[in-house]
Amino acid sequence: MTLDEEMKLWEDRSNDEFGQILTKIKEATKDYLYSWEEYGIEQNILSIYITGYSLDGDRKYTATHIMDILINYDIYNNYKNVKTLVNKLIKLAYK
Repeated sequence: MTLDEEMKLWEDRSNDEFGQILTKIKEATKDYLYSWEEYGIEQNILSIYITGYSLDGDRKYTATHIMDILINYDIYNNYKNVKTLVNKLIKLAYK
């Protein structure tokens, strides 16, 4: 696969329904999961899995790990909007 093809695939996955929900989850949890590295670079633990989805397209793996993180950080059960988004993500992943 060429770099252009890979970049197109990354863009397509970021903009598909699953990718859009991932973006919404990341935005909804930013106050709880963001940190700053030593050099001032913004980090979010979800970014690892969101980037992974953009590269490999594995919805089940991504959705499962996103949900696990949000459960471990007590976000999933305490924020209805996040729980609704994660449930949509899981539904798409196992469709």
